[in-house]
Amino acid sequence: MSRSRIVIAGGGLAGHRIAYALQHQADVTVIDPKDYFEVPMAAPRMLVEPSRSAQAIIPLGDFLPGVRHLRSRALSVQPDRVTTSEGDVSFDYLVLATGSAYNDDLLKPHKGDAATRREHYRIRAAELREAKRILIVGGGPVGVELAGEIVQDYPDKRLTLIHSEGVLLPSLTPGPQRYALDFLRRRNVEVHLNRRATPADTADADMTIWCTGYRIDTSYLEGFAGDVRTPDGHLKVDEHLRLAGTSHIFVAGDITALPEPKLGIWAGKHAAVVIRNLRCLLRGKGRPAIYRPATGNRMMLVTLGRNHGTGHLPFGDFSNAWLARTLKSRDMFIGRYRKGVGLTAN
Repeated sequence: MSRSRIVIAGGGLAGHRIAYALQHQADVTVIDPKDYFEVPMAAPRMLVEPSRSAQAIIPLGDFLPGVRHLRSRALSVQPDRVTTSEGDVSFDYLVLATGSAYNDDLLKPHKGDAATRREHYRIRAAELREAKRILIVGGGPVGVELAGEIVQDYPDKRLTLIHSEGVLLPSLTPGPQRYALDFLRRRNVEVHLNRRATPADTADADMTIWCTGYRIDTSYLEGFAGDVRTPDGHLKVDEHLRLAGTSHIFVAGDITALPEPKLGIWAGKHAAVVIRNLRCLLRGKGRPAIYRPATGNRMMLVTLGRNHGTGHLPFGDFSNAWLARTLKSRDMFIGRYRKGVGLTAN
């Protein structure tokens, strides 16, 4: 008896976890132009400590031995197949988990292999060491965390952060917002709020890092029957995380049109629901899981170098060095993600 065919478009935060969980229960194909999974939370750390990339950039073959990996991207999706540059891939069940990316070369995952990506961090880290004037554009979590890493390892550099809104970390609560601003300014970071970077700003910097421009691409569904995309490209889903109007196509991660923050923690929760529901379909029994969006949930942990951090957790706001180190800043979740796919962390 042939096994069901599951195709997963995207090997990122949600896709890699779904593939790992189901690789021995179905014929699984992952469509992704990269041959690796990168722990995205570790990007700021890898810029100052590129040796971390040996653990944070994980070749898919290291943990997906039972999966076919197609080095391509989804060009179009129909109810029974995905068209890629390598041809059509038929499926019984499909998971769309193509995620999001920033426009900056540092933060945007490359299409190549793990070795090339690790070398990229080594080169950018060398540029950072040589730069005397550094500009960060964007005061969201990535921009703030990157600033925290730089001021810890390079306190003598002239570091400027420009943010278009009136507060840093606008998706967080006022306490962490104030703490992050005070932390950076006490360490001589020039923080400019309510303004946008100009050509003069970038010309004055030896190195500019754009922590803005978050985007998704779901153009592969433009020809799909039915009203499945919002005007900004997010995908409509039902309570079981199935694409609107379908019973065999699931959606996970940042591309979901759900009223919740676009964070790795929620991508992981999406993946758990999709895994359970696909297992129910594969077995022909079981009660499918229902996903309840984290509407209004501001839970987030923002690191400020290896020893500090702030954020909002279920018990409320916090700005505690020990807690930040214990939960995240010690290794930026590298160990957690490696453990999640059966690998050890050095």
